Amino acid sequence: MSNLSISIVTPTLNAERYLAECLQSVRSQGWPDLEQLVVDGGSTDGTEWLVRASDAVWLPRPGLKQAAAINAGLRLARGGVVAWLNADDLYTAGTVAYVAQRFIAEPDLDVLFGDCQVIGASGRPLWRLKPGPYDFKSLLRRGNSVAQPAVFLRKRVFEQVGYLDETLDFGMDYELWLRLRQLRVAYTPRILAAFRWHSASKTATNLYGNWDELLRIVRRHGGDWTPWLAWLYARARLTVARQRVTGRLWQPH
Repeated sequence: MSNLSISIVTPTLNAERYLAECLQSVRSQGWPDLEQLVVDGGSTDGTEWLVRASDAVWLPRPGLKQAAAINAGLRLARGGVVAWLNADDLYTAGTVAYVAQRFIAEPDLDVLFGDCQVIGASGRPLWRLKPGPYDFKSLLRRGNSVAQPAVFLRKRVFEQVGYLDETLDFGMDYELWLRLRQLRVAYTPRILAAFRWHSASKTATNLYGNWDELLRIVRRHGGDWTPWLAWLYARARLTVARQRVTGRLWQPH
């Protein structure tokens, strides 16, 4: 297990603006057995050139939506531990070595996740996401608190609980987290990744689409509206209203 292999899947579509920084954040990790698979849904920018100039593997899959692209990469990944990192997100220094050592030391560990630094378009730190230990009931009552870029899983997990639901456009990660309740999931209060919040991201441009999927996912797993979710939904509607008036992204504290 000392030579644990790790695979990072990066789905992308015309994300040239941020992709080079993402590729560099993986390349600089220094883990000896690390691969990055960039699954390209049909980019028309410089994505192919950037990937071919790096150590990553370019997998052209024109027309694939995000969940399907991630699944395609996960199925081809040779690592015993896998993760996916979107093209506009980053790993912090030392993350892969830390994660690898945790999985080597704990053979029964299925999933490891940590904190995530939210950054702006230019990379400026905005706020830190601190999800705390995995709690199925809390996830169902309060929505997704686990930051996807800071999650690592043994590949065997997907054989146990299934791959991402390809009918989902926004909440495919949240729906997967809800399927992990029978597995050994550990949390570390360490920043493992950075999530980029910018005006072109799906999270920022389609809040209502996010909420429609969230409710469908919650009900699929036995939940429904809660006072907390209702409050979050009201805040999301206020966010949309503010964006329309000011043209600026609201940033939570």
